[in-house]
Amino acid sequence: MGKPHAVCEVELLTRGVITQRDRKQAIEKVQALCELGHEPVLAAVLKLKVRTKATLELPAIAEASLDLNGTPIRAHATGHSITEAVDLLHDRLSRRLRRRRDRLEDRHHEPEPTPNHAGYSAVPSDEREVVRHKTLAMHPMSLEEAADEMDQLDHGFYLFLDADHDLDRVVYRNGDGSIYVVPAVAGEDLPGDTRPPIRSGSVVLSHLPLTEAEALLDETDDAFVFFADPDSDLDRGNVLYRRFDGHYGLITPAV
Repeated sequence: MGKPHAVCEVELLTRGVITQRDRKQAIEKVQALCELGHEPVLAAVLKLKVRTKATLELPAIAEASLDLNGTPIRAHATGHSITEAVDLLHDRLSRRLRRRRDRLEDRHHEPEPTPNHAGYSAVPSDEREVVRHKTLAMHPMSLEEAADEMDQLDHGFYLFLDADHDLDRVVYRNGDGSIYVVPAVAGEDLPGDTRPPIRSGSVVLSHLPLTEAEALLDETDDAFVFFADPDSDLDRGNVLYRRFDGHYGLITPAV
């Protein structure tokens, strides 16, 4: 008899030329992950797609969504082949399932956390400084992958390198709960069936030195400033954001 949280069937949706072997192996990999969360898997959907445009560097897409006792756990991955995309999808989905399992286990041993407050600590503008600088290794990913990473990390924004446009972008949430992406790309067909749909945001990539980015952040109610250092030859997108302690955090791509 199967375990009570085992899933019997994975719904498979495909587009493009995908072999029966690739389909079978992809389903088996997702089924093998259904026990990692130690929670009932109410549904599992796997999407495989091969894009035909010759200019695409990573034409294969693999996407999975598990309904883990009412909570959706999703992951996207792209690759040169379906096999490569599915392997990467398996790694990402397993990390997210383990992360959720660890969080649930931690809650059984720790007191209930105090809810976060929306306000920031009051620090005079001339005393604010960058107290955390994080450098990211920017691996190319799709827009939906970036939105999933943001959700899984429980962040309000996420800086990423868009695999489809070879462009530094930011996905973020605002007060109405919607997801936005910046900068806008002319003619882009944004995902409309995402939870919620991803829309084009109004934030632009400002070319500013760090000191002016700090001043711009102080003048607005925005959570972050998306900017590029005009003195840098790389022209990469950086994010300066507000911290709840009243100071700044800085995220820059690794060279």
